[in-house]
Amino acid sequence: MKQQNQRLGLVTLAAIALLAIGVVIFTSLKGSKPEFPDFKQVAVDFSPDGFNEEEQPYLGDKNAPIKIVEFSDYKCPACKRWNEEVLPALKREYLDTGKAVLYYVDYPFLAPDSNLAALAGETLYQQDEDYFWVYHQRMSEFQGRKDETWATKEFILDLIRTYIPEADLKKFEEDLDNRTYSTNIKKDLLLVEHYQVRGTPTVFINGKEVEDASYAGIQAAIENL
Repeated sequence: MKQQNQRLGLVTLAAIALLAIGVVIFTSLKGSKPEFPDFKQVAVDFSPDGFNEEEQPYLGDKNAPIKIVEFSDYKCPACKRWNEEVLPALKREYLDTGKAVLYYVDYPFLAPDSNLAALAGETLYQQDEDYFWVYHQRMSEFQGRKDETWATKEFILDLIRTYIPEADLKKFEEDLDNRTYSTNIKKDLLLVEHYQVRGTPTVFINGKEVEDASYAGIQAAIENL
């Protein structure tokens, strides 16, 4: 009888221990956020009127007569080529000379880590617009394969430590974890729907979509205004 009571006691203790472990695991999972944000779950009161230019990162003179808007995804290989081959020429010929202004709009759609990359860029932009453009350049430069999950929090934090050391990394991480600026990305996605953007990079000039987003195509569109 004594041995039976001991065995029963051990079984009871084991059951209690397993229950406690299960509660801890459940509580931890319940309180944790997924690694990548889901903007489908974000609600915002926003009706597109123009491209929401006042909230977008931009290069050039806001008062310039030519308004260029680019929709982009950090994981898009074609966007990387556009950044390397088209943007420098646009900057040299139109943006730096006051002829045009370029607005950047997020369209993260290729993978879940596209969402995190977009949110990270927006979070940095809220700290300092210059931080955003360094991030934009380096994310393009070090772009991984489209079919691999590379735009992780660790990757982004390392990139900021290395190339934007003056940024407030603690605040950045807090805002990123809290999804503080998710509504800003949601607004961009509502612009995508409103203007029926089908892929990236997609470019608009003075409100009209440019079929050929190469430098020659954009130049021709500008000349035909």
